[in-house]
Amino acid sequence: MTRPEKRPENTLHLRWMSLLAIVMVALTFGCHAEPDDVAGQAGELSDPLRRANAISNITRLYQSALDGAGGDHAAAGPRGVADASVQQLTDCYIQNANVDVANAGQIINLFFDMRDPRSLPALVAALDWRPEISEEHAIMAARTIRELTLDDAQKAEVITALARALGRVNGARGADNRMRIEFIRTLGALRDFRTTAALSEVMLRQSENQNFLINRLAAEQLGLTADPAAAPALIKALYVFDPANPMMRMNDVGAQALVRIGRPALQPLLDTLAGNNAEATQIATAYIAAVRQRAPEAAAQMTPDSIIAGEASYALGQLGFREAIDPLLREVNQIDEGERPDAVEEDARDESHMVAAALALVSINRDASDTPRIREALTTVYNRLSPEIRPGHASRPQILVAMQHFQDPELMPFLTARAGRPGRGEEDDPNVRILAFRGAVLLANASEAAALQQIYTSEPEGDSRDGFGEYEPLFSVITECNENLSCWITKLGDSNTLIARKACYMVARYGRGNADAVTALVAQIGHTDEETRGEVLYALDFAATGGSPAAVTRIDELRHAEEGRAIWQHIESLALAIQARLSTRTGS
Repeated sequence: MTRPEKRPENTLHLRWMSLLAIVMVALTFGCHAEPDDVAGQAGELSDPLRRANAISNITRLYQSALDGAGGDHAAAGPRGVADASVQQLTDCYIQNANVDVANAGQIINLFFDMRDPRSLPALVAALDWRPEISEEHAIMAARTIRELTLDDAQKAEVITALARALGRVNGARGADNRMRIEFIRTLGALRDFRTTAALSEVMLRQSENQNFLINRLAAEQLGLTADPAAAPALIKALYVFDPANPMMRMNDVGAQALVRIGRPALQPLLDTLAGNNAEATQIATAYIAAVRQRAPEAAAQMTPDSIIAGEASYALGQLGFREAIDPLLREVNQIDEGERPDAVEEDARDESHMVAAALALVSINRDASDTPRIREALTTVYNRLSPEIRPGHASRPQILVAMQHFQDPELMPFLTARAGRPGRGEEDDPNVRILAFRGAVLLANASEAAALQQIYTSEPEGDSRDGFGEYEPLFSVITECNENLSCWITKLGDSNTLIARKACYMVARYGRGNADAVTALVAQIGHTDEETRGEVLYALDFAATGGSPAAVTRIDELRHAEEGRAIWQHIESLALAIQARLSTRTGS
């Protein structure tokens, strides 16, 4: 059978169809934006098939521009990439975050690099996290917000979103804790009183699903905000404890936060010391009950009022205002009916009132007229403490160290007498004698040091002489500088840290209120020796009667540079308390 001949019109039709297919392929695959065209790549974000490639290209282009600008986000290069893409990226995230989780996450990561406030609508949307899906988006969004400069209305929007996001975290997974940490840090970084309610709620929450370290972090951030309205919550925080481990508390960070608030915290603390805080009493009672389950003997030494007085006294001392002197002196001088004023205090609960108040008085930013009364309080408490170390009771060494930091030359005879050989019938305690000798020699000028040198040279071999010998190198430098402030300032940088520590005391003694002395001490705040750094801080606290913005700034620099390192962890509580006191003295 003869095959039919192909018709010309069929051949022509097939050729046109092939040509059309080629054109469609070309249109589909050949009309995309060039890889280095930022605006073109941003336009392709709406195409689900091209989105991942577009995000990758925009990220590459931004990072390249940022590198070329030396990390300056405001430079023309990175700014230009952001201008051409940030709005489309924001819209893409909001429209697709719940259906294209992976690419949405890449967009949020890119926003962290860009640090552009125009991405805020997407960042706020990311804070509305979904369990097991977008927690990491929320975490990165919170981190990014900390890097943005926001106006008041934008802060209000962010605070609402963060508070809502934080309130929804109620689990104990790793993601839950990471969200808590980042949300809390971002609320604190905003430095806005509108964060107080959310931070206070987390700080005081007691839940088996919330690690107590989260409570402490909230207290720290609340302190950075320094809202006077937070004072009542922070006073409660002085007594709050971890139900799973009652020894874990936040009295230290609570006190630091109250110091940052400054004078508005004074009267509420005085009221608490006076026993007029029912909530604090309730928490203290619960604390004793929790301790009793684990350590009955320790709990037996506690009463709610002694717990209340101890923490309130400490916080008042850290706050440092003179108005606290009289209330604290009343705590020192409480005498039970029939008790002699000079008798050794046998009641551990009364003893805790006395010691806590005496130690707090040392930190008060006092006038010269206050010194004799506080000196008398210190010696009274020392004499009323038992010479023996008793479990559950305070000890005389605590008061000797406080006397050393009190910076009062009039205590020299008292300290020198305790450093010397005990009298007939008195106990020879090398620990007490060495601490008294150390305090005296660190405070002494040349004439005062003569008696101490005599004690050292006449002491027979033994523990006391060995302890005194550690400070023997100071006698020559005391003779050299004596009462010369300029000489002691030069010794602050001495390679011998013992001499440098001695210089701190003498610069404080002879340079109180002296600008050159304060400047010299500020220069040593970052001393690499931990003990010397502590003495620098104590000296600054005494010498800088009008505050020191330079010291406040330097402590902040150290906090950022050394956070997580052992030297900062060991000195943090002292440094932040003194920083806050110096800030309040300057009104900052």
